[in-house]
Amino acid sequence: MNITDELREFVRGADGYELWCPRHKAELLAIADRIDTALIANGYVELPKDRDGEYVRVGDRMQVCDTGTVFNVTLLRLINSGWVVNPVNFMPSDLRHYHAPTVEELLDQLEGLRGNGADYEDVVTRASEIAEKLRELLKEDA
Repeated sequence: MNITDELREFVRGADGYELWCPRHKAELLAIADRIDTALIANGYVELPKDRDGEYVRVGDRMQVCDTGTVFNVTLLRLINSGWVVNPVNFMPSDLRHYHAPTVEELLDQLEGLRGNGADYEDVVTRASEIAEKLRELLKEDA
């Protein structure tokens, strides 16, 4: 248990003391969070690693391996069972850094739609999804 966890435990366990009004408790818990953030930012705590062994940092674009959900990391939290990545509350080992497909990869996917045995509706749906990704790439380049 690190010192900020001890502070949190002390604050949460001090319910019998009149000194600890809810506002003071909330302020001390927020200070503990800020200390953790400062320790991480200044390199005093090793950052968690994703499934591929890359460090996860606040602001990184991540993808949930099982669902494909993509999000920006807003908070890294070190708890007793390990790191938690917010806003989705996943362990880092359940995540990968998101790398948007390149135009070339999307064009390859479009070419792969020919002759893959899918019916017309599936092909049109997949082609529309690829077209949307291409539009997103064009917006990023603009």
